[in-house]
Amino acid sequence: MPLATADIVEILQLYSKYNTAIDTGDGEGFAGCFVPDGVFHSGGPAGVIEGEAGIAEFARQTHAALPGMRHNATNIVVEGEENVASGSAFLIGYLVDGGYKPIVTGRYVDELTRTKAGWRFTKRVFTIDG
Repeated sequence: MPLATADIVEILQLYSKYNTAIDTGDGEGFAGCFVPDGVFHSGGPAGVIEGEAGIAEFARQTHAALPGMRHNATNIVVEGEENVASGSAFLIGYLVDGGYKPIVTGRYVDELTRTKAGWRFTKRVFTIDG
């Protein structure tokens, strides 16, 4: 059975919570978007990060290094059935310090699962454009 509208809305909220958490330096909130043994391919020097502690630290470090960075996910597509879903989104990352300066674009490809706490990423792969 395809995902219900309520599931799609919850997953869209997950994408927004992920971006808000990293943009505010909320490492625990960022890691909470993943299952405890989740995997995040950062697409950058951090490489592949596994598990809550590493994922939370990545968010804290990213925010500390770029406190004016904002993440904007666009063209989000979600498909799935029952307790498993896949998704994708394009990202525009930009700095807001003294204006608007795009610094990265790319694409997320995601695997998600329904947990007792709601939908979470099991694996998230970010590929930087060009």
